[in-house]
Amino acid sequence: MQKQPLGTYVMNRTHWPAVLKRSIRGLQFFAYAAGYTGIKPEPESLHHQLSKVIIASTLRAAGYSAKVEQQGSTPEGEEWQADVLSEANGRTIAFEVQLSQQTLDEYQSRSDRYLRSGVKTIWLVRAKNYRTLTNALLYRYGGSDGFSLRPAVPHIAALPFEIGELKESAVEDLRVVVFLNTDAASAQRISLAEFAIGVAEGRLSFSAKEWRWKVV
Repeated sequence: MQKQPLGTYVMNRTHWPAVLKRSIRGLQFFAYAAGYTGIKPEPESLHHQLSKVIIASTLRAAGYSAKVEQQGSTPEGEEWQADVLSEANGRTIAFEVQLSQQTLDEYQSRSDRYLRSGVKTIWLVRAKNYRTLTNALLYRYGGSDGFSLRPAVPHIAALPFEIGELKESAVEDLRVVVFLNTDAASAQRISLAEFAIGVAEGRLSFSAKEWRWKVV
């Protein structure tokens, strides 16, 4: 691929020529060729890139389709781009790895675009930012009337995503916190790969004002 002429591969959206590179950790990636005059997107963190690779490769190995940075649009023409878009058991699922802080309005508007496109969205929210999201949900939707200690709404499927230091065992540094019921002691930490397969199999569902994980 590196021997192909410049312009064979282009960057998403801008369509500027891309060059192939390899990080000091051995991760292969595309970068803008020299000379780009526009505003380049902020580079993704290694955690973000690795998360997408794990989700996509795990789903493909299990026989599901999975595309990284897949673009689409709503029937009204509003564009979106999923970190990983998968077809599994008759459903189209977008996995979004949200490591930076994001407002509740942004979660809602982006989830709504997917919903109008017939896509189910799964948000993996960096654990240190998850409390901010739940506080925002509590402020907007909740009181004490049956609202759990982990506020959730059916149109935003969001779970805490724990990331480590990415040392030797990088895959094990990425874990998702799932909840079996309303009891705080029911929280379990599972690997990102196990989570991706579980979502494809329909193990995550909204029940009793909670996003719960079904154990099989």
